[in-house]
Amino acid sequence: MRTKPPLSPRRPLHVAQREHAAQRDWRRVDNAMQRAGSYRHPAGRIRRIETHISVIYLAGRFAYKVKKPVNPGFVDLTRPAARLRYCNEEVRLNRRLARGLYLEVVPIVSTGRSFRVGGPGKAAGHAVKMRRFAEADVFSQLLECGELGVPHVARFACELAAFHGHASGAQQRNAPRTAFGSSALVREQMTGVLNALEREAPALVPVEVHLWCQQEATRLAPHFDARRRMGFVRECHGDLHLDNIMRKGGDIAMFDCIEFSDALRWIDVASDLAFPLMDLKVRGHDDLAAHLLNDWLQLTGDFGALSVMRFYMVYRALVRALVAILKAPVARTADGYASARAYVAFARRTVRADPPCLLLCHGYSGSGKSAASAALAPLIGAIRLSSDVERKRERPLSRPVFRALPAAAYTSHAIHTHYTALLAITRDALVAGYPMLVDATFLKELDRRRFIELANMLSMPVFILNFHARPRTLVERVRGRASGPFQTSDAGTLVLVRQLANEEPLSPEECLMTISFDTDVARNSFGHLQYWQPLLEQLGADRVASKEEAAIV
Repeated sequence: MRTKPPLSPRRPLHVAQREHAAQRDWRRVDNAMQRAGSYRHPAGRIRRIETHISVIYLAGRFAYKVKKPVNPGFVDLTRPAARLRYCNEEVRLNRRLARGLYLEVVPIVSTGRSFRVGGPGKAAGHAVKMRRFAEADVFSQLLECGELGVPHVARFACELAAFHGHASGAQQRNAPRTAFGSSALVREQMTGVLNALEREAPALVPVEVHLWCQQEATRLAPHFDARRRMGFVRECHGDLHLDNIMRKGGDIAMFDCIEFSDALRWIDVASDLAFPLMDLKVRGHDDLAAHLLNDWLQLTGDFGALSVMRFYMVYRALVRALVAILKAPVARTADGYASARAYVAFARRTVRADPPCLLLCHGYSGSGKSAASAALAPLIGAIRLSSDVERKRERPLSRPVFRALPAAAYTSHAIHTHYTALLAITRDALVAGYPMLVDATFLKELDRRRFIELANMLSMPVFILNFHARPRTLVERVRGRASGPFQTSDAGTLVLVRQLANEEPLSPEECLMTISFDTDVARNSFGHLQYWQPLLEQLGADRVASKEEAAIV
C-alpha cells in the first residue's frame, strides 16, 4: 500500500492573514519610500538597496533604513512592535561606534492614499534615519582603490581597542544572564554555520576544515570559558567586516552592528577583531591584517586572544561564505559562489598554516632593533612583542603608559621577572600558531637561553636577529629619543655605556642561529623585503605576508 506524503504544517489562519496584510502594507510603504515627495526635505533621485531584512533608501543628504515584515529564521520582524524595537536598538547600539551617523527613529505616517516620512499622524511603520556618507570612504572601497593604508588601520585599531575596553561586559549588572561566549554556544554556532553551508552548498567546505573546526572547538573549550570568566565577552559590534567600517574625517566609524541577536553581539572581543582580520587576509592584505593585530594587542595587552583567534577567523570566513551564497541565490554559480569559495579557501589555508617560528632581537639601545622589528613584523605576519611597551603596562590588560619608570623597574630581579612574563606570552602565542618576534636587548646569555630552550621544546625554528650600528650612531639615537615625548624606552647614554661594558657575547652555538643586520641605513629601508633577504631565505618565501593577490569577494 502506498503511504501518503506527510502533510506540510499549516500556519494558523490568523497568522497567515496578519502576514498577508503586513506584506500588502509593506509594498505600499516600499513604493512610497521610492518617491521624492514622501520626504520632508529635498530627496532627489531615490536609490534603493535591499538586504535580507531591510531596505535602505538613499534620499538627498540622508538614508532611511526600513525593516521588512519578514521572518528569515534568525529574527522575527512580522510584528510592527518588533520592527520598532529593533529600529530603536539599531540607533542605540550604533551610536557607540558611529557618532553623528545614526540620527533618530522616524515614523512613516499614513496620509490615506500614501505615506510620508516624519510628521504628525498615525505611524504605519518606522525608519532609522541616518546621515548619508560617501561610499568611497568605506574600507572595502578604499582597499579596492589602493587607498587604505597603515594610518587608517592604526586609527581603526585604536578606536576598536578603546571600544572593547569600555563596552559592557558579561559581569555587569545590565548584561543578559545567558551562556553568551561559552564554549557550548561557540561550538553550537560553528556547527550551525557548517550545517547550513552543507545544506546550501554541499561539498563546498572540505572535510579537513570540518574536522579541524570540531577538534578545535573541543581543544579550545577551556580557553573560551576562561575568557568568558575573565570578562572578555562583551557587547561588541558583531558584524565588523570591511563593508561596515569607514573613514569619517580624521576618525573611523563602525556602523551596521548586529542589533537583532544578543547571542551574535555578546561575544568575545577576539571574535569581533577576527572579522576585519579575516576580511583583510581574504582580500590579499596580510600585511595590513598584521598591522591591525599588532596595534590592537599593544593597546589592549590581550595576548590571550591569540589562543582563540585562528578559530574565530575561520568561523568568520565560513559565515561570510554562507552569506555570499544566500545573498545571490540566482547567481550561485557565478559571483556568489566565487566569493564563497574565496572565504572557504582562506579557512583551508588557516587550517593548514605552517608551524610558527621564534625570532629574537639582539642589540644595544639605539641599535635600531625596535624600528626594524616594527617594520619586519607585518612583512612576515609575526606578532611583535615589545619589551619596552610591556614594561610600561602598569597592570595586565591595561593600556601602556609612556612615562619614565623608576630605577626599581630596572633592577636585576625586576628585569628577570620581566623576561619571565615575556617568555609566558611568547609560549602561548607560539602554541596558538603565531610566529613571534620578541623585541628586547637579549644581552644576557640566560635570557637568550630560556627563549631558545622554549623553541627547542616546541620543535620550532629559532633565529637571533643581531642589529648593530656604529657607536656614534648609537649615542646619537639614544640622545635624540631622550628629548622626544612618549618614548617607550627609558634607556639613556648611561644605560648604553653599561650595556657596552657588561654585554655577554653570543656563544658559538648562538652564532649559528644568528643573522646580522646593519641599521646604519635610511629608516625606510626596514620596510623593503630586500633588506630582510638573509632572513627570508631562512624562513622561506611562503612566510612573506601577501599584499598583492587579492581574492574575489
